Amino acid sequence: MTAPPTTEPRADAPAGATGRTRRTPVWLAALFLLAFSFGTDDMIIAGILPEIAADLRVSVAASGQLVTVFALTYALAAPVAALLTARLPRRAVLVGAAAVFVVANLGAALAPTYGLLLVVRIVAALAAATASPAAFAVAATAAPAGRQGRYLAIVSAGLTTSLVAGVPIGTWLGGTFGWRTTMVFVAAVAVVAGLGLLTSLPELPGVPPGSLRARLVPLRRPGTALALVAMVPSGAGGMMSYVYVSEVAGRLGNVSGSSLALLITAIGLAGIGGALLGGRAVDVFGPRRAMLIFLAGMLAAPVVMLGLGLGRTGSPYPFVVMVVTFAGYGLATWGISPATQAWLLHGDGGSAANELIALNNSFMFLGFSVAGGLGGLALTVGGPLAVPAAATGCLVVALSLFAIAFRLERKRGRRDRKGR
Repeated sequence: MTAPPTTEPRADAPAGATGRTRRTPVWLAALFLLAFSFGTDDMIIAGILPEIAADLRVSVAASGQLVTVFALTYALAAPVAALLTARLPRRAVLVGAAAVFVVANLGAALAPTYGLLLVVRIVAALAAATASPAAFAVAATAAPAGRQGRYLAIVSAGLTTSLVAGVPIGTWLGGTFGWRTTMVFVAAVAVVAGLGLLTSLPELPGVPPGSLRARLVPLRRPGTALALVAMVPSGAGGMMSYVYVSEVAGRLGNVSGSSLALLITAIGLAGIGGALLGGRAVDVFGPRRAMLIFLAGMLAAPVVMLGLGLGRTGSPYPFVVMVVTFAGYGLATWGISPATQAWLLHGDGGSAANELIALNNSFMFLGFSVAGGLGGLALTVGGPLAVPAAATGCLVVALSLFAIAFRLERKRGRRDRKGR
């Protein structure tokens, strides 16, 4: 139940996806770049809001809706796109979505009005929602035996790396050459990723013809469904401290300005390490145990922040304490992603890999939306320390739901074994 699939690589698996080589396949590197471009496109708007607002003559608040629209479009579209494209060859889905994403970002770079920019942002989100589940599904199903977690982690690391490299580079480009240059940068990365997939990823077939009901059998398991629901409080609790890092770190250690930039960089670097470590943990301990390890870390992080805040009686904490605390938070928060995806795909979940990963991403993005709203309310009502307190509450709920989901799946596994 807890071990990742150990089937031999398929005959049509991409080149390099064999147990005899440790070299990263070109197609996997291309998936990393594609995820990097999606993550950068999603989060870069926050860094260039003033430039967009000034250029298009709208308020900063209106520009901020570009972030909301992208996240909501992704959350709503990912499951639908996964169902509609399930039978199509994987290379066609990935390359086609990458091409649409490139066109959308070039359109954003040329958009003369806010309304048109909003439209092309929706198109970009639709493309990302189509390609992201397929990217994770390809990484999981084409990985050699015993390396599923690490392949998933490489794709996850693409998203995390966008925090450390993509967003700072894009913000610098926007401030130096104008925000439209940032959109061209994102498009250029996606072009490289698309070409890499086009030239290195063989024609992997989609889901064999069959009824929708048959494809969605894994979704009817109570444990799987509950785990997907748990992604909302998990995403909210995990992202809340990042969204309001300036307020929380400012309260604990008077962190601001350049020191805040360094702290955010430390979180991102720890997140990359966490994603890779999470993949390794899946292959060593199995998905369920890996999830529990990183869930415990996610819960410990805001508890430590809250404890530091309540225990502070005089001078602010040294910056090194802030780095260790928030880096630990970043490692745990981004480390859980490969474990969650591998657990959802355990057993016969591979028959609905696209749908499961799409729903996982959708519920996670809904959690991100909750993080902003609930965290903002906590900050307004109770001040900076109320943010990690609210995050702790969300993560307690998530951990409880995951524990019930694990128990339900173990019971189902025992029933299945008795019925054989």
